[in-house]
Amino acid sequence: MTDPEVVIVGAGPAGLVLAWMLQRAEVPYVLVDRQSRDRIGTLPKAGIVEYRTVELLRREGFPLTFDVENRRVEFRTPELRHVFDYADLTGDRPHYVFPQHRLVAELATALLAEGAPLLFDHAVTDVDPDRPSITAGDRTFTPRAIVGADGAGSVVARSLAGRVEVLDRPLASRWLVVSARTAPLVGHTIYAIHPRGYAAHLRRGPEETRFYLEVPAEVSGADLDPDDLRRDLAERLGEPGALDGVEIGVDDLDLRTRITTPMQVGGAFLVGDAAHLITPAGGKGMNLAVADAVELAHGLIAAHRGDPGRLEAYTDTRLPVIAETQGFSDWFLRVLSAFSTDAVGGSGSAAFVDAMRQGWVRRLRDDPLLARWFAHAYAGVDA
Repeated sequence: MTDPEVVIVGAGPAGLVLAWMLQRAEVPYVLVDRQSRDRIGTLPKAGIVEYRTVELLRREGFPLTFDVENRRVEFRTPELRHVFDYADLTGDRPHYVFPQHRLVAELATALLAEGAPLLFDHAVTDVDPDRPSITAGDRTFTPRAIVGADGAGSVVARSLAGRVEVLDRPLASRWLVVSARTAPLVGHTIYAIHPRGYAAHLRRGPEETRFYLEVPAEVSGADLDPDDLRRDLAERLGEPGALDGVEIGVDDLDLRTRITTPMQVGGAFLVGDAAHLITPAGGKGMNLAVADAVELAHGLIAAHRGDPGRLEAYTDTRLPVIAETQGFSDWFLRVLSAFSTDAVGGSGSAAFVDAMRQGWVRRLRDDPLLARWFAHAYAGVDA
């Protein structure tokens, strides 16, 4: 068998978006993933897709239907409630509710129906970015390019150790990710700015809702009684009793940020969480990953056709966008978080931090210039 030009590691959003574009352009590739086919697209993760991401995917002809809009976000504090219609401020350009596991499942199914070269149950055991070569399962490939789309623990990224700079910052709080089998409490996102810590309500489907609950870094979801957790979450959201008896699953999420530069060394390229981590504040992670994949796909397609310029500029094209997005997420974390002291300037006073958080909410309510900036940055609208 002739070696493919590209080997993609990871069947997440970035890897499958890249595979779909290479498939359309008839660039020879293989995608490998350590998981079984049955596991792909089964783990609930991100769920909000930016306006610019939807437009990008539509321009590229992706077979995905974005029809569930999220147009409003409600900020709640113990003193006030403010429903913020950001779609109105952006010229009727909302978010779309489209869970990440659905995107992964639909793209994987569409590719497999075409006989695409997706190799599941193939764990990568060796990567040489200079040759380049890669061994996955019982196969060794020597492609033109290896793409690490394999998440925060990327084996491709590890192969670049010592040759890239990793700007890494852990934060001082933990969010519990609460997946609940229940209809949304309201038809929009809720961000609760509570003295005990941030809480969020995020729609995922007609009978599926995701919640976040901020806790100190030393607290684990496994330490908490489920009834107490449900009660605390509902109270912070201002909906006492709303989650009593609801079936939930709880995972720990330790907040950190990371940027890897450059995002390409030799024949190896990084996309999505393999290249950068961002906090969930603002829902930007999956959107950055998809945009990385689309840009890299265009570079690989152009190189396949004899013009390597766009591929060589991949890092320079993407890093400014990633840094700008990290800046927004970092600012928004200051508004949301009670415990991420790195994100709030290191203040030692919980009361002072809470006063700042509530001050930002009032400013978003009362300042039309700040409201317009937030609406565009939050929804992912460029102008």
